[in-house]
Amino acid sequence: WNPPVGLSDPTTEDPVATPSETTTYELVVTDDAGCVDTSYVTITIVPGIIFPNGITPNGDGLNDTWNIQYIEQYEDPVVEIYNRWGQLLFRSVGYISQWDGTYNDEPLPVGTYYYVIELGGGLEPLTGPITIMR
Repeated sequence: WNPPVGLSDPTTEDPVATPSETTTYELVVTDDAGCVDTSYVTITIVPGIIFPNGITPNGDGLNDTWNIQYIEQYEDPVVEIYNRWGQLLFRSVGYISQWDGTYNDEPLPVGTYYYVIELGGGLEPLTGPITIMR
């Protein structure tokens, strides 16, 4: 295996790969008769999502919506926002439009709300509070 960086043992046929960045590995195999074959595999590192823990939807153009960076790297993520009583206020599949702190086109009051983000692929959902400040 080449490059050996990020591999548990580059001399085995099935090393564990943990590269820190997207890496293409080359595997060269020679059989007993001297025949050589080469194959390649690319391990793609997908960045984790990044998002603020609050928004300030006051129309000044700064933090007016909940911007979830890198969420587009996941196929059909589901983002949900709930109030403290468990009422669903916002739901988006694919997160095409960012949450703007409204429910039924009305601004929600200052306070703490709760999100659930399902990224799929067997990953555990992300949950936590998000605060609306004005």
